[in-house]
Amino acid sequence: MAAAMTESRLSETKTENFCLQLRSGRSSRPHARMSRTPHWMALAVFFALTTFTTCAQTNAELNSAAEIRALTPEQAQQKIPVHLNAVVTFFTRYFYSCFVQDSTAGVFLTFPLNAWPDKLEPGQTVEIVGTTGPGEYAPVVNVERLTVTGHATLPSPKSITYDQLATGAEDSQFVEIGGVVRSLRKFGTSDFYVIEIATGSGRLSAYTEDLPVTQPDELLDSTVRIRGVCSTMFNHQRQLFAAELMVPRQEDFQIEIPVAPNPIEIPARPIGSLFQFTPQENYGHRVKIAGTVTLFVPGSKLYLQDEQRGVLAETKSTEPLTPGDVVEAVGFPSQGDYTPMLQDAVYHKIKSSTPLAPVTVSTDEALTGNFDSELVQIHARVIDRSWHGDEQFLLLQDSNVIYQAILEGGDNADNFAQVENGSVVSVTGVCRIEPGSEWVPGPGWRAKSFSILMRSPADVAVLQSPPWWTLQKVLWMSGGLAFVALAAFGWVGVLRRQVAERTRQLETESQQRQMAERRREIEQERARVAHDLHDDLGTGLTEVNMLTSLVKSPATSGVEKERYLDDLSETALRMVTSLDEIVWAVNPRNDTIASLASYFASYAQRLLDLASISCGLEIADDLPEQPLDPKVRQEIFFSFKEALNNVVRHAHAAQVWLRIWVREGILIVELADDGRGLDAQPGVAGNDGIANMNERMQSIGGTCEIMSDAQQGTTVRFRAPLPRNEL
Repeated sequence: MAAAMTESRLSETKTENFCLQLRSGRSSRPHARMSRTPHWMALAVFFALTTFTTCAQTNAELNSAAEIRALTPEQAQQKIPVHLNAVVTFFTRYFYSCFVQDSTAGVFLTFPLNAWPDKLEPGQTVEIVGTTGPGEYAPVVNVERLTVTGHATLPSPKSITYDQLATGAEDSQFVEIGGVVRSLRKFGTSDFYVIEIATGSGRLSAYTEDLPVTQPDELLDSTVRIRGVCSTMFNHQRQLFAAELMVPRQEDFQIEIPVAPNPIEIPARPIGSLFQFTPQENYGHRVKIAGTVTLFVPGSKLYLQDEQRGVLAETKSTEPLTPGDVVEAVGFPSQGDYTPMLQDAVYHKIKSSTPLAPVTVSTDEALTGNFDSELVQIHARVIDRSWHGDEQFLLLQDSNVIYQAILEGGDNADNFAQVENGSVVSVTGVCRIEPGSEWVPGPGWRAKSFSILMRSPADVAVLQSPPWWTLQKVLWMSGGLAFVALAAFGWVGVLRRQVAERTRQLETESQQRQMAERRREIEQERARVAHDLHDDLGTGLTEVNMLTSLVKSPATSGVEKERYLDDLSETALRMVTSLDEIVWAVNPRNDTIASLASYFASYAQRLLDLASISCGLEIADDLPEQPLDPKVRQEIFFSFKEALNNVVRHAHAAQVWLRIWVREGILIVELADDGRGLDAQPGVAGNDGIANMNERMQSIGGTCEIMSDAQQGTTVRFRAPLPRNEL
């Protein structure tokens, strides 16, 4: 991975250098060579124009949110410069959310965690300087500097539907939508309210700190219109799974149709009347029912039953109820799997009473659907028991019908451990049917399946235990013992032969794996050497060939020949040095730390002497005679070489110190100079080399530390962990 990234960085650097040459009017190829090969000239011009266009597009500054949103994740990853003037549409440090919008679109801003603004107000105009980022769903702006410049009105919201919101295309945009408030609650310990709104074909959550009412319950069932910023929720594959609205101000939450002051005072209606044909029915708003509790799971579900029917009321309330309590519930009627249900229900207890008596039914009667959501009692034989989380199951059978009895919210104990498979039991609970995909009118229809929701372990009563000893069991046990005895004798002989054969196979496989591993190591080393020879010597030989051709050319003047000969000599010397480095890197005699230190010292003295820079050496005397992996030696050397070249080219130093020692299993190579220090601004020469050094050291599990001061010079320290065991 690190090698691939390094190669990509080098490729990008070469492209940028080529762009600079084109802009300055210089070509990287000799004119004489191009004049002799016109087809190469056409290709070079085409490549130059394409590269120039790419460079211009990559380096162009983006000045609108729409341009940022139009980027692909790969383009946004390039950190394109951004300069925006926009208005804040939503900000909170609690969610680390900041949205702004200009005349073209809205966009999300990110800050370093230690640089988030303390407060931004909706309507403030801001100037933003930063770079693009891919974000986790849509492109974002990584803010480097944000300046508040004034105030302005928020942009006009775009009126949208739920289906438009659910696509995710409106991410970060200031939008408006209407609906009916279904539920409302505080978000954790924050000052934000989470408001569930039913709109169109779905439901969405809206977050706001300021409500347009004094009591939050006054919003329930009211028709509202809200304005806010679309915020998306997504998975790790950048795929949307929910959309929410972040409401910035109180005036962005408007009540269009308020509800009655006390909805619990509306008349109660029979459970069986829900979703029956009524021309004057006002669908979409709350209704009230009354009934007796048959099953209650706090914060989840409440089953009520009156004289005619039963109903499921989904609720987030946790006020305790017990079977037999008479309650009134207010909620939004909704279609269930077979019978209607209430969603987002609230309730209050009227009185306590005795639990309802269940109706005894057969499996065929349960499948008719006439007892859905009602308390029933049914007899069956236990096939199996299971336990999943806080739910326990009994798998039951009566005739040819198999169904489940479920106990939720148990006490993490096996409450049915005494119920043996084969027992005949009586099970009491709420009947829930699964209608299936085929339904036909008339009394002959039957549901696909049904289940029984139990209230407690006492809802299971054993009517008949299974027989412990039968003739069938005796015959099966006798036959099983005989078979086991015969199989055992035969298996002993087979096992001996298999063990011997497997032992021989393992020995052969072990030898083959060792040979394959050795061949792989050799091939890797050969590939690495070939790569180094191709990169270092291949380029040099190409230059030698070109310079030789130019020297031999009759069109070359004497002065140019002298210059080309000097270049040829310099190239040859560089090739000799590169070859020496490669030979040193692959020679197994140089695998020790002491050999590395000796080579580094001689290399530094030779290079610094040529640059007229004094070189001081501090090599520890106790360097261990421990071998190093060739890749480790190569990466440390190339990093050291890069640092040394930076000193020679950019530091303007008079003195350089090379220090090498080992501490706590870490090889440390330090290069310090007394030069002018390191300028870390983007675009400064040598900064690409710093990135290369970091990547090389990271590829071997090491680090590169740079300490720079304009008065005291620069110190570069490489740390590489030594192997625990000798290679």
